[in-house]
Amino acid sequence: MNSLIPSGAHVFVDESKSKAYYVAASVVAPGDVASARRAIALLRRAGQRRVHFKSESDSSRNAFLNGAIQSGLRTRLYVARNLPDKVARPLCLEGLLDDLLAAGATKLVLESDESLEQADRRIIAQHLKSHDGEGLQYMHCKPHEEPLLWVSNAVAWCHQKGGDWIRKAAPLVQEIVDCSR
Repeated sequence: MNSLIPSGAHVFVDESKSKAYYVAASVVAPGDVASARRAIALLRRAGQRRVHFKSESDSSRNAFLNGAIQSGLRTRLYVARNLPDKVARPLCLEGLLDDLLAAGATKLVLESDESLEQADRRIIAQHLKSHDGEGLQYMHCKPHEEPLLWVSNAVAWCHQKGGDWIRKAAPLVQEIVDCSR
């Protein structure tokens, strides 16, 4: 069992893909989901539907990271380097699924991207079937519908951007898993 992922955890996933393929998975204990969601929603600026790191100013990025860190959220980062996206994403998802199943996580929410959803569902369903993962529910969700996806977006963006952004996001990162083969 993975002690870094609480039993029954809810996990919120987004990715970033330019220099490498990063799948960021924010892990929340089931009893903390509502309060974490409220805390992160409060970090959105007036008039915003969502926080999307690539569109934010540096001052907004810094404020969001500080707020997310204060909320106590933790994110696992799955990385595949030097691989095409069609190979990297399944490797990262399978690594994440292995960890979630070992820990007894119960809910997986992925940011909705219509171009990826069908492949995601196939990969996840096959993995769950072959690993007796019937206790894990999964769904795709639009980012304006689920504030906890914003934390994963922020961590993935920071690692993709590199430099000082990795240091700034470090308190949010629980573990980095290399999925490259």
